[in-house]
Amino acid sequence: MKVIHTADWHLGKILNGKSFLEDQSYILDAFVDAVEAEQPDVVVVAGDLYDTSYPSKEAIQLLESTTQRINLKLGIPMIMINGNHDGRERLEYGAQWFEHADLYIRTQLHQMVEPICIEDTCFYTLPFANVSELQAYFEDPEIDTYQDGLERCLAEMKNVLDPSKTNILISHLTVQGGTRSESERPLSIGTVESVTQQTFDMFDLVMLGHLHHPFSINSEFIHYSGSLLQYSFSEANQPKGYRCVTVDKNEGHQSIFRPLEPRRKLEVIEADYDDIIQERIEVDNKNNYFQFKLQNMSHVMDPMLHLKQIYPNTLSLMNTTHHFAETSTEDTTEIQHMSDIDIIRTFYEYITEQQLTERQTEKLVHIIDPEAKDSDS
Repeated sequence: MKVIHTADWHLGKILNGKSFLEDQSYILDAFVDAVEAEQPDVVVVAGDLYDTSYPSKEAIQLLESTTQRINLKLGIPMIMINGNHDGRERLEYGAQWFEHADLYIRTQLHQMVEPICIEDTCFYTLPFANVSELQAYFEDPEIDTYQDGLERCLAEMKNVLDPSKTNILISHLTVQGGTRSESERPLSIGTVESVTQQTFDMFDLVMLGHLHHPFSINSEFIHYSGSLLQYSFSEANQPKGYRCVTVDKNEGHQSIFRPLEPRRKLEVIEADYDDIIQERIEVDNKNNYFQFKLQNMSHVMDPMLHLKQIYPNTLSLMNTTHHFAETSTEDTTEIQHMSDIDIIRTFYEYITEQQLTERQTEKLVHIIDPEAKDSDS
């Protein structure tokens, strides 16, 4: 059996005010073309199809058109689960009806003991649920961590699991030691969210979503597909694509990562401001999404405006000229013996490499001590 494993589409994603819908439409076109070429027996989407519980109309339409092309036009079964970004109600709309076309949308915990069997392979779905939802489902307030909740879920699945079949788990969670990125929203606040690899030993293969790096963990039978696009600048150097998995009960499985080329990548550039403006620094593509970390731009009015004239998709700008963390103990001791105006004067000179004018000094003195100014006059 051949399975396409993908996850973390995050349709409707907005980064620093920029909508990614055009980029997502482009990459999903490429993904559907790849699915058509691969001709798999099933496509698995392991959660976070949307970026928010309340997706826009455009995001919903993009998901509908993509699933229609894969499931109806190509006639390929699909299995989807919700992730921590998805809203169950919106994602599962029409799920019972869609199953007649082999489109399985699983968002409910009770469905964990209802495997989807295709030929001799059974897919067990464990949609995302937070700790409080797991407590309520099992009526057990002593479930304090995701590890506790996962173990209870897998114990339920073990009761119906057929060892003579190839058994695959689809879930959306964090495996201990996995590589994280900034765009992955924590599953919960104040709770250890990672689970151990050994917990999954009852399965032949585990297909996961949530972590965006396709090589987040090193395991022979647990795999993340990663996201289809780079969704934060911490992912700028991460490969993006999907996994093509061949499964055989006797020979085991093989999971191969297939990269996809996006319309635009995310680039992080560290340089001097003048070198960037004068285009002395080579970039992959001027239309990429940029985060600039630049030095020596304090003399420039509205540097972002100038950058966007050359690099129109600049999304982030950071001034890295000064590193205040390097302040020494001796500097702190000296500051404690300086007057307020001397501290301001020193800081101004440090930032601008210029001295305060007499007029600027007079204004600062008046702000610090208005009565002193009035008595002088």
